Order: sequence, then structure tokens, then C-alpha cells
Amino acid sequence: MYAIVLSILMIVELVGFIMAFVYKGQLTSVYQTALFEVLNKGLKDNNTKIIGAFHDLENAMKCCGAYNISDYGEHNHTYSDWCKSRPDSQGCSQAIIAFLNKNLPIIGGTLGGVLALEFFCLLGAIALAVALKHAPDDNYSSNPGEVIRNVVPGRRYNYR
Repeated sequence: MYAIVLSILMIVELVGFIMAFVYKGQLTSVYQTALFEVLNKGLKDNNTKIIGAFHDLENAMKCCGAYNISDYGEHNHTYSDWCKSRPDSQGCSQAIIAFLNKNLPIIGGTLGGVLALEFFCLLGAIALAVALKHAPDDNYSSNPGEVIRNVVPGRRYNYR
């Protein structure tokens, strides 16, 4: 059962790993569209939670708006601290994409290392299952006294 669950987990991770590299080129369109829609909806609805979260993102990533500061154009809303100090900053979608492109090899290498470790664990689980299947039944006991007596010789245990 452990080997089956581990195999399924490894397949899902491998699919995710492959999809991350295949769809790497589509990061720009996905992030630009999604971030712009979120910011625009938050500004239209005057949703302070969304706007506050976007300002936190801008301050952390040192960016302004989804594309640039003009995303705030028709809405009368205050800018984040970073946008006030540097209105010519890049958009947050470009900042996030640059961050992901910079760190994708590290993420991929880590995921590859985890997959390799899981593969060796899978081989070990299969080898253990095969060894237990072919082992003689008299080597195993359900009586704890017998097991402890074999582990620590010379001791007397009265388990009955």
C-alpha cells in the first residue's frame, strides 16, 4: 500500500514538474491578466482587503500596479508607499515573473532531488515487501517475550 501511494505521489509530482517547464512561457499572460483583474475589481468595488493585499504585494516585490502605475488611473485611490516613492516602477506581474524565472532552476532542482529520494524509498519499500513475502513464517512471532528474549539475551521475561 505504501509503494502504491508513493508511486501515485511521484507521478503527480512529475506531472507538475513537467507542466511547470512546459507552461513557463505562458506565465506572463496568466499573471498579467489575473493580477490586473484582481486589482481592477478591488478598485471598482473599493474593497479595502484586496487593495491592502495588493499594496503589501507592491511594497514587498517593489513594483507598482499589475502592468504599471497607470492601472490606478481612473480610480481615485491612494497608492502604496512604493508607488508613491517610485511611480516609474515595473508592474507586479513582471516582478513576479522575473522572480519565478530566477528561482525556477532552484525549485526544479529541489523537486528533482525530492523525486530521486522518493524513487529510492519506493525501491526500498518494494524490496522490503518482496523480502517479507519470501521470508519463512517461523522467523516472526506475535509473542513479545520471544522477541525481547532474542534481542536482549540473558534476561528473563515473563510475558504470558
